[in-house]
Amino acid sequence: MPALFRRSLLLVALLAFWAVALRGLGAASFWYDEIFNADLALNSSPGQVLHTLRTSQPYPPLYLLLLKGWAWLSGARPYAPGLEPGGALETLLRFPSAAAAVLMLATLPPLTRHIGRATRLCWVAPFLLAFHPTLIAYARDTRMYTLWGFWVLLALLGLVARRPLLWGLAASAALLTHYFSFFPLTAAALVAFLQEATGRRALVLAAPFIPAALWGLWALPVTVGFGSFATISPPTPIAFLNELGPDVLTAGEWLAPLSRALPLAWGYGWLAVGAVGWILAAARSPEGRMGAAALLLGAGGLLVFWQVRPVHGPRYLFWALPLVALGVAVLLGELYRAVPYAGLLLSAGATVVALLWGARATATLLVAPRPVWHPDFRQAVALLNTRARPGDQGLTVAAHGIQVLRVYRTAVPFVPGPEIGQRVQPETGARLLDAHRPPEGGRYWLLLYQDDAVDPGGVILGTMEQAGGYRVEMLYTREVRLYAYALPEGARFQPLRPERELGAVFEGGIVLRGVAVHREERLVPVYLFWELRAPQGGPPLIGAVHLAAQLGERPITQQDRPVLNEYWPLARLPLGEVLPNRYELVIPPDLPPGTYHLYALLYDPVTGERRRLETGEDMADLGEFLWP
Repeated sequence: MPALFRRSLLLVALLAFWAVALRGLGAASFWYDEIFNADLALNSSPGQVLHTLRTSQPYPPLYLLLLKGWAWLSGARPYAPGLEPGGALETLLRFPSAAAAVLMLATLPPLTRHIGRATRLCWVAPFLLAFHPTLIAYARDTRMYTLWGFWVLLALLGLVARRPLLWGLAASAALLTHYFSFFPLTAAALVAFLQEATGRRALVLAAPFIPAALWGLWALPVTVGFGSFATISPPTPIAFLNELGPDVLTAGEWLAPLSRALPLAWGYGWLAVGAVGWILAAARSPEGRMGAAALLLGAGGLLVFWQVRPVHGPRYLFWALPLVALGVAVLLGELYRAVPYAGLLLSAGATVVALLWGARATATLLVAPRPVWHPDFRQAVALLNTRARPGDQGLTVAAHGIQVLRVYRTAVPFVPGPEIGQRVQPETGARLLDAHRPPEGGRYWLLLYQDDAVDPGGVILGTMEQAGGYRVEMLYTREVRLYAYALPEGARFQPLRPERELGAVFEGGIVLRGVAVHREERLVPVYLFWELRAPQGGPPLIGAVHLAAQLGERPITQQDRPVLNEYWPLARLPLGEVLPNRYELVIPPDLPPGTYHLYALLYDPVTGERRRLETGEDMADLGEFLWP
C-alpha cells in the first residue's frame, strides 16, 4: 500500500471526525461540569483559577489555564440567553476539546508504526475511532478528557520512539491535566526502566513527574483530602470492567439512555481483542511491553487505587479508549504479517463495521435532546430573562448553582444558598429566605440544582409555601427546577413547623412528631416531621405517604422516599432534632370530590417489612383530606 495512499486514508479519517465533531457544536446548553470550567475561564484571573484548584477542586491546572487563554484569545464572554443569540460561546469553549481529539487520532499512526511495526496498517486505529460515539461525545464537551487522552498518547509515543524531550513535555502535560495520568504513565515508565536500568534513564523517565509532584504538594488539601460528598462504594472488578468495556468502548454510558446500547458482550469482546493485541505486542518488542503496561497495568493500578479512594466513573477511563483501539490495530497487524491478504481484508472489514456502527450510534447521539443526559441551563435562564420583572430577586440552592448565572447572565439579582456539606434546618431556611426577600411586588425566584444535597427535607420550598407563596413561573429540565413565587403582602418567613402534632412512635426509636399539608392545585406537598431517639444503622428506611378513601384500602396516590435521602441517611443524622421531610402527592384529575384520609408509614427497602407503631398498627393516621 503506497505511502501516499496511507496518508490520504489518515486524512480522510481526520476530516470525517472533524466534520462530525463540529456539526452543531454550540447547539446544546452547557451542563454543570462545563459551566464550572466556563465560569473559571471567563470570570476568574489566572491566580484565582490556581487558588480554586489548589484549595477546593480535584484537578490539576493545565487544562483550565489553557482554556482561559483560549477564551481570552477568541473573545469568548458570558451572555444572556433569551435576550442574546446563543451558541457562539458554547462553540468557542468546546472547540479545544474537538481539536485535541483530532490531535489524539493523528498520534495513533506513528504509535502503530513504533509498537506494532505494521506501517501499512497505521490507518486502522484512526478509522476505528473516527465516528466512535464516546470520542465524539467527549470532543463536544468543555472538559479536559480529549486533551488528557492526547497527552497520554503523545507521552507514550515519546517513550517508545526514545525521544526524551517529547516524553518529558507530554508526560508532564498529561500529569498536570489529570491526576489519573499517573497510573498508565508510571506503568509504562517502570517497564522502560527495567529494560534499561541506568541512572541517566531513570532521570529521564522520572523528570515529568516532578512538576506534578510539586503541584500536588502545593495543592495538598485537595490531593490528600478530596472525596465525593455522595457515598460511593469501591468498584468491584466486574463493575470496573463494565465501566471500561461497555461504558467506554461501546459508549453504553451515552447510548443506554437512548435504548441504543450494544449488548455487554460487545464491550467485553472489544476489550479482550485489544488486550490480546497488546499481549502479542509485548511478546514481540520492548515498545510493545511499554504500551501493554500503560493499558493493562495502568488500568489495574487505577482499580486498586479506587478501592482506597472510590471516586470512579467511565470518564476517568477515557484515556484507555485509544489504547484499546491501538491494541486492536496491532492484532490486525500481526495477522497481516502472517497472512497479508487475509489480514488486509480483515482490517478493512473491521474498520467498515466500526465506521457503520459508529456513524449510526453517533447520528442518534447528535439528534437526541441534551436533557436526556444533562439539564438545559440555557433554557432555564432564557425563561428567567424573558419572564423577569422589576423587583424580582432570586436564590440558588445549592450555592454552586450561582455559577450558572455567571456564565448565562440575568438581570435578576441572585444570591447563593447553602453549600455542599451543609444541611438546611427550619430556622436557617427561614433566615435565609428572609434575608434576601424581594421588595413588595417582586417575585422570589428559586434555581434548584442538586438541592437535595443541602436541603434533603425540602425546607426551602416548605417555608415559602407556609408563608403563602405560590408559583407563578416554573420550568423543569432534568435535574434543574426554576420557580418564581409570588408572595402575599406582608408575608413572613417563619421556621417550617407542623400544622398538626402527632407523636406517633415507631419501633426502632423513630417518632413522627407532626404533619403539615400544603396545596397547589393538584400538587399536594405533605411534610412529615421525624425525630430520631435512637441511633440508626443498616439500609436507609423508606417513608411513605398514602392518600386513600379509608385505612386498608388501595392508595389513590402515594410517594415513597428515603428518610431523608441518600446524601443524608439516618445514620448521619443527629438524635433529638426534628427533621422535616417533603412528600409530593399528585391528585388524579378524575378524583371525585369528597373526604379522604392521609396515612404515613416506614418500611425496610430490602425486606419490605413495615415498622410498627406502639399501638401495633403499621400506619400513622395523618388526618382527613378534603378534595377539592
